[in-house]
Amino acid sequence: MLNELIENVIDKLTDYGAENVYSAFDAAPLADKGHDIFTVVSVAEFETSTPIYSLSYIYLPFKAEFEIKVTGSKDISMTDLYDYFDEYIQPALEDMSDLNCSLKKLSVRYDSNIQRLVLTVRAAANGLNKIERSTSS
Repeated sequence: MLNELIENVIDKLTDYGAENVYSAFDAAPLADKGHDIFTVVSVAEFETSTPIYSLSYIYLPFKAEFEIKVTGSKDISMTDLYDYFDEYIQPALEDMSDLNCSLKKLSVRYDSNIQRLVLTVRAAANGLNKIERSTSS
């Protein structure tokens, strides 16, 4: 279910033109992720509540917070990262109506380990996962 959530966010970002978007589970080294800007999507928090049963399906309500980390090249400015957010990430978040998505946090910090600016977006999502019930004879 976590992979599905991450893939949903990645698909939406790429639909809006973001390039070099990766899952947090991707183990590719930094050098392989693009030289200008790359984005990593992860799930920061996840919680499910009581399932709802029907004859054919099980519906599992969930709440999640996912993080989108945009890492710029060594010479990119903070303004460039905010422009990237405005152009690619914000429209994608607004279009995730199926997840009832909302922005919780937006920050930029310098990561001294990789010597680059990183824009971090944290968004809350609520949804309902539909699972088909198996039929036993």
